[in-house]
Amino acid sequence: KQWYQRRVAITAGGHTRIIACACIVYAFRFLSYSIITNPWLVVPFEIGNGVTLALMWASAASYVSLMTPHKHQATTLGLLGGLHFQLGHFLSAILAGELITHAGFKAAWWIYATFILAVGALYVTADSLLPQIENYEELEGDNGKSKEEIAGSSASVQMEEKPAANTDTETTGTENPTYVE
Repeated sequence: KQWYQRRVAITAGGHTRIIACACIVYAFRFLSYSIITNPWLVVPFEIGNGVTLALMWASAASYVSLMTPHKHQATTLGLLGGLHFQLGHFLSAILAGELITHAGFKAAWWIYATFILAVGALYVTADSLLPQIENYEELEGDNGKSKEEIAGSSASVQMEEKPAANTDTETTGTENPTYVE
């Protein structure tokens, strides 16, 4: 049910809008952290973080899989996960500690908010300028979809069961097809 809701949201809003909105929500969250004085007020923002992360991640993964040639999708999704969950978290933990030490707690959250808004604006700008590259069609990959089709497509990957060419009739005498995605 949750995946269906994300797919509906991505279909209605589009990949770029969902990711841009996630950047805005993160910036709002960071600014809120800088002004709250009661630690219990963090809880509502953390609940919102779960929804934001889920939508952003579903949109990013869907967008990457749609924009990448089929034979490279696993690699690019692995890179996306590695960059976000490993490298991104590692660098942010190191840089956050240094920034809080030197700039202070409130200033650090303002800097984080400014940074995430700049990243979101850069993403939207790059996404809108990408179709203007002369050989963009050659860069799209072998998935056969244009940027316009991707913008209107749903986030789910259609899984179809197809009988494989090889069956097990030679070894067991019965036809036992295997199914591939």
